[in-house]
Amino acid sequence: MNTVEDLCTLISSKITWGRGEEPRELLPGTPLLEQGLLDSLSIMQIVAALDAQAGIVLPDTEIVAANFRSPQALWSVLEELRAGAAR
Repeated sequence: MNTVEDLCTLISSKITWGRGEEPRELLPGTPLLEQGLLDSLSIMQIVAALDAQAGIVLPDTEIVAANFRSPQALWSVLEELRAGAAR
C-alpha cells in the first residue's frame, strides 16, 4: 500500500454496493460514513485486509469513526503509524 489511491481501491473492494448499483470510484475525500458506504462489518474487513495485504496492524484505539470518515482520514492514520514504526 503505497498511495492513498491504493487505499481507495482496497476500501472500494470492501463496500457492499446496493443491488444494481455499480461500484463507484472512491476519491481520497469521499465521505464514507456520511454517504453510508461503510458499516461496522466493512470497517473490520478493511482492518483485516490492511493486515493481510499490507502488513499494517491498526491498533484497536485507532478503529474509531473519525479515522474512517474518508480514505484520506484513514491514510493519515496509516502514515502516522508508519512514521512511528520508523523511529
